[in-house]
Amino acid sequence: MELLNKQLIKYQTQLNSQEDVFNEIASLAVEEGIASNKKRVVKGLMKREKESTTGFFDGFAIPHTKDKAIKEAAVVIIVNEAGIEWQSMDGKPAKFFISLLIPEKEAGSTHLNLLATVSKMLVSDEARAELLQLDSADKIYDYVNSHLEEALN
Repeated sequence: MELLNKQLIKYQTQLNSQEDVFNEIASLAVEEGIASNKKRVVKGLMKREKESTTGFFDGFAIPHTKDKAIKEAAVVIIVNEAGIEWQSMDGKPAKFFISLLIPEKEAGSTHLNLLATVSKMLVSDEARAELLQLDSADKIYDYVNSHLEEALN
């Protein structure tokens, strides 16, 4: 199961708000056949964010949702040029978004496994620093995909 492909990574976007980020994630998901309904994906991401922030540390956030409009589990990555206010744990704006999209039927297993894998990667100061230094979608793909494969295989 390939959770991440290079078409699901956008590098150096110029988005201005959470809603812009959610729309970009949902657009990519629909374009790549991951989801069938952009509005449902955006709504799910917004709903989850209202429950509690997905903002992490050092400019990272892990927006995620599970919905029946999502056909297959996927990771969508957006790296924005400027930070966006995200109510992150450290109060810093977020610019590196690792979004998890999960089909409703996989809500327990895949969702928790993916969230744990990405969270474990981002807990590492080294991993966060390394990710922020990567300067292309290809390099981001290689780095994140190696972590996903290691954890999920």
